[in-house]
Amino acid sequence: MKKYLLMLLAALGVSLVLSSCGGSYEETPPINNGYATKFILPSPTLLTNSDKEYLEALRAEYNESIANE
Repeated sequence: MKKYLLMLLAALGVSLVLSSCGGSYEETPPINNGYATKFILPSPTLLTNSDKEYLEALRAEYNESIANE
C-alpha cells in the first residue's frame, strides 16, 4: 500500500514540476503603435473672483466649525 502511495506522490510531483509556469512571459503588455506614450496634463484654469469668494466662505465656515469643537 505504501509503495503505491509513494508512486502516486512521485507521479504527482513530477507532473507538478513539468506543468509549472517555467516559460518566459512578459509582465506588461507590449506598447502598441499609435498610442500616446506620455500623459499630458491639461492646462489649469484660473479662478474667477466669485469662485474665490465662494471658496473663502467655505474655508471660513470649516475653520469656524473646527474651532467650536
